[in-house]
Amino acid sequence: MRQEDHPAHALTLTQMSALSVIWREGPLTAGELAAKEQVKPPSITRVVSALEQSGLVTRQGNPDDGRQVLVTITDTGTAEIENLVRARELWLGQQLAQLSQRDRAVLEKATGILDRLAASD
Repeated sequence: MRQEDHPAHALTLTQMSALSVIWREGPLTAGELAAKEQVKPPSITRVVSALEQSGLVTRQGNPDDGRQVLVTITDTGTAEIENLVRARELWLGQQLAQLSQRDRAVLEKATGILDRLAASD
């Protein structure tokens, strides 16, 4: 699904991933975002800069700690992610509709197992 391309955007997979984390989690410091994305801070700085240049995020001072900067998603960034989610859901729905009832039942059972795996760190 990550590779299912949405033609309206020109973001890399790394940029889409970082933007989606900010969308889900809310404002984060670059260090927090780097940790969630499991990349080094210099790498996330480049990603955030590209997202900022595209108008998808902004950097704002942290009201709780003036030494830190928070990366916040913009309305444009939110719209981009929501469009991407809709496109992926549509694609997945079309793929699932092509499966047999038996295969869909197997996937339904596996979903619970996958959810438990994803929840355990």
